[in-house]
Amino acid sequence: MVSLMVDFIRISRPYIKHFPEATPEQVNEAFQVSNPLLENICNLVKNQKDKLREKQLDQQNNTIIQHNEKLAVLEKSVLYVRKYLYSQLKKKSDDGLSKFFITGTSGIGKSCFLIYVLIQLLCKDATVIFQPVNDEYFCIEENLTISSGKYLDFMYLLNLPTTWYLADGIISPRLVQAKTIVALSPNGIGTKDFQEFEKRHPIEFYMGPWTLEELLSCREHVFPLVPEEIMINLFHKAGGVPRYVLQHVEISIRNVIGNSIGQEGRPDTKEMEMVEKEACKRIELAISETDGFDKIIKCFTENEGTHVEISNRIVHRLPDETHCDYHYAWASVYVFDRIQERLEEKAWVDCMRDPYMASARGFLFECYVIHLFRTGDQKFEVRKLGDEGEDQFSIHCKPKIGVVKNLPDLSKYSYSKEKIVIVPNKQNLVQ
Repeated sequence: MVSLMVDFIRISRPYIKHFPEATPEQVNEAFQVSNPLLENICNLVKNQKDKLREKQLDQQNNTIIQHNEKLAVLEKSVLYVRKYLYSQLKKKSDDGLSKFFITGTSGIGKSCFLIYVLIQLLCKDATVIFQPVNDEYFCIEENLTISSGKYLDFMYLLNLPTTWYLADGIISPRLVQAKTIVALSPNGIGTKDFQEFEKRHPIEFYMGPWTLEELLSCREHVFPLVPEEIMINLFHKAGGVPRYVLQHVEISIRNVIGNSIGQEGRPDTKEMEMVEKEACKRIELAISETDGFDKIIKCFTENEGTHVEISNRIVHRLPDETHCDYHYAWASVYVFDRIQERLEEKAWVDCMRDPYMASARGFLFECYVIHLFRTGDQKFEVRKLGDEGEDQFSIHCKPKIGVVKNLPDLSKYSYSKEKIVIVPNKQNLVQ
């Protein structure tokens, strides 16, 4: 009997306010809030509503929101948001459209943007249902009171066209009458569950990578612990993704160094090398797992789960001016060069292991050795003729290359002054 009563209260909760016999105290007692970060957002809106409205009206592309308590997503008291999509989203909504989908490279800031949308909606006294994880919903009403529950608890509100439904990283968002915004990385787009939402033809917006200037500003206000030098180095490796060049660096600093940062409150040279290496692990791992053309194609087509996850680290989506369409681009020149090196290395290894004809082994071996010499950054074990001693022979990275047509051409090069790789222009050079 008790179980039946609990189920009845849970299911009928959205309708309680339409029946006078249910008091607010009874409702609050049954549905306790369990997300203090969302409570902090409500407190922010209560204290800074006019100021927050002004921020949206100004002409700046980016905005900084500060509070004396931690806010959702990053769990920091400062929120740095690129707000350029908000005006487009608002215009589409004013035109009568009600389903929106925001995507882009993982770690680009979609969740933070959704929190910014939540803040602006609360400033307008809208009723918002926020879903941060599957089967967990938070309802924030006009008076900024929060209640939590399951889908059935808020089914009535979710089917009102005046309600806003924000789903963060949810691959199976509810198909409801409320105005809906889903923020989701490419990892979840191809799932069958998400296809049901796409059948509603949502308006799609693509968030692009951050510029260096945006990252520098975000570092100054949100991640002051991150050394600027490390951030810039990682930007040139990982591209403009805050998760990799800021958030991961801060985590790495606390993991590698802890609270004992070097002199003058910043990491010393050795510590910075350790932090940068630690923060770049996921990028290097993605590169190491992409050693074939078939894997690269999967990264661009995003038709397999594992390679979708990798692709977000080596391939980025760059939106056009409307942010409604995009094209693919390498995350950085560094990533492109490293992928190219791995493909070249694998191609040579494949040729040596399985040549088409046995007679080609010698020719392929010679080509491979010349390739290694030209590439450089190699060490070889050598033995001197007429001597049993062993030694090492090193070639520095990308050495100078000289070409000879015959033996007399060798006299053109001075071996004592500079290190140079001399390559004959034909096989079996004897004269």
